[in-house]
Amino acid sequence: MSTLSAFTTNLVNFFDELRTTFPEEKEIKMAYEAISGAKKINPRLLLDLFYEHVYVEFSQAIINEDIQAIIEGGRRKIQYQFNEIMPAITLFDKHWATMSEPNQTAILKYMKVLCALCKSCKGL
Repeated sequence: MSTLSAFTTNLVNFFDELRTTFPEEKEIKMAYEAISGAKKINPRLLLDLFYEHVYVEFSQAIINEDIQAIIEGGRRKIQYQFNEIMPAITLFDKHWATMSEPNQTAILKYMKVLCALCKSCKGL
């Protein structure tokens, strides 16, 4: 499996988990469907979107588990732009405080893996 394939598979799995955990969040369901489709048609687009909208701004906060920085950055970003990746970032603002510790841990692990795979794919 290529690194790009591992990245897109993990991204789809992450959104599938989010969709199952938060069925009331229609944006997550729609994002899952869009990401699943894009994985088949243009996986590089998913990598580029993640890199531009998550990795560049949030990778250090994700690695440091700085939830407040992720929440504040997500609030700023959502004011100016929206794409399929953003529901995962806004999830921190909407649900983090009421989420169980195992869910918080799982989300951070997914985000760290996605950042590591993105870094590898981009040759950083």
